Amino acid sequence: MPHPSSPQHPSAAREFGLDWLRVFAFSLLILYHTGMIFVRWPFHIKNAETSIPLEWLMLAVNRWRLPLLFFVAGVAVSFSLCRRSYRKFAAERFQRLFLPLVFGMFVIVPPQIYLERLFRGATLSYAEWYPSVFEFRPYPQGSLSWHHLWFVLYIFVYSLAGIPLFRWVRSAAGRRAIDTLVDVFERRPLLLYTAITPSLFLDSMLGPHWPTTHNLVADWNNLLGSFLYFLWGFIIGLNPRFLDLITRRRHELALSGLAFAIAFFAARAFGSPGGRQLSVCFGFTWVLALAGLARHHFREGGPKLRYATQIVYPLYIFHQTVLIAAGYYVIQQPWGVWPKFALVALITFLGSWLAVEAVRRFSLTRLLFGLKA
Repeated sequence: MPHPSSPQHPSAAREFGLDWLRVFAFSLLILYHTGMIFVRWPFHIKNAETSIPLEWLMLAVNRWRLPLLFFVAGVAVSFSLCRRSYRKFAAERFQRLFLPLVFGMFVIVPPQIYLERLFRGATLSYAEWYPSVFEFRPYPQGSLSWHHLWFVLYIFVYSLAGIPLFRWVRSAAGRRAIDTLVDVFERRPLLLYTAITPSLFLDSMLGPHWPTTHNLVADWNNLLGSFLYFLWGFIIGLNPRFLDLITRRRHELALSGLAFAIAFFAARAFGSPGGRQLSVCFGFTWVLALAGLARHHFREGGPKLRYATQIVYPLYIFHQTVLIAAGYYVIQQPWGVWPKFALVALITFLGSWLAVEAVRRFSLTRLLFGLKA
């Protein structure tokens, strides 16, 4: 028999482990984007020398880094809706996501595009170039883009378009269905891995035809695949029994994720079939394992966590502009890859932090960077 429907988290409750996981995920993103300058993959600016070991390390990370970010965002939405109505939730999403996105497209992102133009040989001053943003021609042909803020746009779309689904999941019928699912996973442990099936199906059907573009309108595999992680985060975050389940099985999930990782790299090295499917399994199991491990090992909050959770979002908004500005000058120096990597990462963290500290002090800039009043 199914358990009675699980209670929703009280508004006072905090999942400190998941808060720490969110901070970790965004911090890792800064290091990952720094690495993009020093590997062979396309990026806005590139160092002349690249690193194959760094590329393989980043390949391991990028199987789960974005799924983890979307999963954690879904968890955050589940907690948010326990504290506010859907109307207030939608208003909060406009204020904290849409407004910083629009501001970012006209203020934060343009320097990135300008520095890329300089890197590719342009000679215009910033004052001469900037009016091209208002030609409203999409990047790369034009100068209007959301660049790294595509993540903010997607979370905004998921948050509003998902409200009807959130209503059902939070209803009595939805909670009973989730409890029944958890019952099945508890009685038949291996069936937890069937949760990967929707992601596998979606990637197999859409992945070969819709490469990732981050442009929202022609990005179907990434758009829907990321929404699945967001939705799993919402469902798991809303159900304490589900959270407890993945926490108890954290070691098993981590070992499974390691096995999928080894199989993925073996398939890639030897050109074996099934690489796409192994990549999905690798990413999914690591996301659940990291959530369980974080929840088990980080059970306390405190002033450091409160501070980190406040600044991590505006830090994300700033980071790529600071990174490209630093990288543009650092890659011109006659140093090796790793000293350059370390210096760009350090400048990015410190520069972004200083910028956040500045905007935190004024009500208008707090609003523009998604900080609470």
